[in-house]
Amino acid sequence: MWLRLMFTLALTIRFVEAQRVDLGNIVKSLKMELPFRSILLLRNEKDADSCWTQQDFPQDFPILNLNANQSLHLKQIFNTEILSIVCLNRSEGDTMEALYRNLEDIRYTPTILMTQSDTNLSALFEDCRYHKMLNVLALKDFDPEFVYSYRAFPYLQVVRRRVVHIRRYFEPQLRNMQGARINVLPDNIMPRTVVYRDAQGRRQMTGYLAHLMWNFFSTLNATMNICWDYVPEEESINKMSITSLIENGTVDLPLVIASTGEYPDAHNIVMEISSWFLILPMEANIPRARLFYRIKVYQLIPLLILVALVLSNAQRLEAGLGSSVSFGIISDYVLRGFLAQPLVLPYGLSPRLMFIYGLLFLNTITVSSIYNVNLESQFVHPPIDHQIQSFQDMRLEHLKVLVMTVDFHFIENILGERNFEKIRDIFEVTNSSIYFQTMRSSLNPSYAYPITTTLWPLLQLGQARLTRPTFRSSRHLEFCRVMILTLPLPRNSIYRQEFKSFLDNARGSGLYMHWFRQTFNELIRLDKIKYNVDNSSQLYQDLKWEDFYFIWLAYIGGIFASLLVFLVEVLHRN
Repeated sequence: MWLRLMFTLALTIRFVEAQRVDLGNIVKSLKMELPFRSILLLRNEKDADSCWTQQDFPQDFPILNLNANQSLHLKQIFNTEILSIVCLNRSEGDTMEALYRNLEDIRYTPTILMTQSDTNLSALFEDCRYHKMLNVLALKDFDPEFVYSYRAFPYLQVVRRRVVHIRRYFEPQLRNMQGARINVLPDNIMPRTVVYRDAQGRRQMTGYLAHLMWNFFSTLNATMNICWDYVPEEESINKMSITSLIENGTVDLPLVIASTGEYPDAHNIVMEISSWFLILPMEANIPRARLFYRIKVYQLIPLLILVALVLSNAQRLEAGLGSSVSFGIISDYVLRGFLAQPLVLPYGLSPRLMFIYGLLFLNTITVSSIYNVNLESQFVHPPIDHQIQSFQDMRLEHLKVLVMTVDFHFIENILGERNFEKIRDIFEVTNSSIYFQTMRSSLNPSYAYPITTTLWPLLQLGQARLTRPTFRSSRHLEFCRVMILTLPLPRNSIYRQEFKSFLDNARGSGLYMHWFRQTFNELIRLDKIKYNVDNSSQLYQDLKWEDFYFIWLAYIGGIFASLLVFLVEVLHRN
């Protein structure tokens, strides 16, 4: 009996040592395969260190030793490049739950499970897949020659491999998903995702975010499954529905782009850096009649008086007379020079006087050229009469801002309740997203609209065929100068790292901007955006009598003023 007991004990020790040697060799091999910088050891507090010894791990690596009752958010307090090793001798369920808690937000961490020989690996791996842990290996006691893992797609398969034949322990699960379905949910907000019906009445989707996802899924060899049951026919899906579908796991990847604070419980991936501002109907141009005096030629009157004084006194000094403040006949020469009218130079001028008259001639050319160039350029591109630069200007023009309910509350949060109360009456709120998007995309001049730098370039292209845009952006009326737009992924999403890598490559190669520009042509084809056309029969008009209203007024006023001066002189002489 004692002999049998000693034989059993020796055999057990031999198997345990074999297991330990196997774990040590695997850890050494993983140093070459993975970039981990620390090791997490997790076991139930009732278990002894029967799964490993200190010699199984490199001496230069920090080791975090936890039991199943301890819970730490390692991503916040530790580095994320971790290799986790879990002992499942007892209380397997409690230990795995502790593992999931400690690896919150870093479930992609490579993990080795030290299991017993009677462990149901299929159920264990199924639980790992449910909790979004794909990089998992299992080692069975008394079976050190084999390593167990699983393939998650298209269905769960347990894989057993001999240690001596393994070249790579953790094989990428998402490299080939073999057509597995990924559930997505479009928010139906132009231009990122646009839902429509084709000629056969089937619902389809387009938009630059849709193109991005289609190409991303093709790299994974996966199939996009659009959750049409949750997508409204015309309206955009509300935020509460998206949040609920993300949390219950119905949606794997929401095709949504939102600001960073809208989905606080999701893992947000930065997609764009934008700004949020108002676009306004283009204000009326200044009437052409007012362009003649808008250039402010009257500002040259002091210079005219100065030149007349200099020329008059130079003429008197040349004739041997003293200086005087009287302009005399010289004022006529100076006035004609400034008005670019012909004049007859006096006879026998000295070089000094010729130089002064030359300066007057140069001034005539300069003033005349500046006036004509400004006047002709403003005839071609008339300036705006009164530009809206504040909410008070909008109130004076009786112009309101059309907003969705969710945007209305978001603006209130940005501006603060105190500042928002001053302009609350300017906003007109609608609950219909289709009405709002139709009014904004057609650039209906009845309202001003909030918009981001994502959609505004497309609406600008829609005005490319107009001689004068019907809408303009306003940098004086900005709600948010810098807005970080993100795509919310479910917590611990298995697609996070792959999607971030694909997104960086798409941006770096220019594909992201290509899909964005391509979306404009698709929206034109789907009649979601139209080229604005100027229907006026005469785009350019010749000058009319009314355009010279102020010129005629000045001319007639000048004649009456001359007559009045003439009568005063006659009466004074008599």
